[in-house]
Amino acid sequence: MNHSGDAGIVVTGILGREWRYARTPDEIRDLVEAIVSEKPRQFSQVYVWDRPCRQSKDGTINEFPDHRLRVTTYSQDGWGAVNWMHPGAPDGALADSRNPDATEDTPPLLSDPEGDLWFPASASLPLEKVREAVAEYCRTGARPTCVQWQPGEWS
Repeated sequence: MNHSGDAGIVVTGILGREWRYARTPDEIRDLVEAIVSEKPRQFSQVYVWDRPCRQSKDGTINEFPDHRLRVTTYSQDGWGAVNWMHPGAPDGALADSRNPDATEDTPPLLSDPEGDLWFPASASLPLEKVREAVAEYCRTGARPTCVQWQPGEWS
């Protein structure tokens, strides 16, 4: 599902409650940077599809692909975590990033502020690894291979 150079691909980023769309390599690079670094604490969802995702306030429009990357970043602390969801994926429907170098000092991160759900500390990655994973997903639309994974929890 490699989308590199495909002019018909649209990356939808939902940063908190703000929707952003990116189509060109420059726009995608800027969106990745916003997801990883823009606010001290950021909860984002990223979708790669052949059109912009959209949703209406009244619920009559709800258009999303069946896969997404959810990203939590704490840019001031230098940590982030990533969650991959794709119900039909042969490599697992739900996975959290896995830090093989996690220690007792590695912080757990909030994954869903509305549901008070947390990533395990073993999912926390240095921000540069999060940036790599988000950029890879935006290029390929597939679960990033630049990070390791562990079974995730539904949220």
